Parts: sequence; structure tokens; C-alpha cells
Amino acid sequence: MKPYRGTWIYQYGSIISLLIFYGGILWSLINTRLLISKHKSELKNNLIWFFLSAISFLYIGIMLIIAMNRTID
Repeated sequence: MKPYRGTWIYQYGSIISLLIFYGGILWSLINTRLLISKHKSELKNNLIWFFLSAISFLYIGIMLIIAMNRTID
């Protein structure tokens, strides 16, 4: 059996994973913006969809804020 590091999965898998990860965050931001613009008058009724759409964007934002605060102190 060949080692994992020498395969094409290892070579291209990390790039594909990064694209999917950052693409998901970007799509979360775009989808949240579309939800706000389309359902502006019904935002109170669709609040759960808004937060579900923004969850990955909010997670990255909160983690960046925590990381910045720890490096400043």
C-alpha cells in the first residue's frame, strides 16, 4: 500500500478543501446579504433563516476577534 502523502489526493485535496472552506464563507456572506435585501420587510419573521445563513460568516468573524484580542493583550 502506498503512503498517503505521495498521492494526488494529498496534493490537490488541500487546495480543494481550502477553496470549499473559503467559498462556503463567501457564499454565507452573499446569501445573508440576499436574504436581507429580499426579505427586508419580513426580517423579523425570517430571523432564524438569517442567522442560519450567517452562521459560518459569524463564526469566522468571532474567531478573528478573539484571536486579535489575545494577541493585543
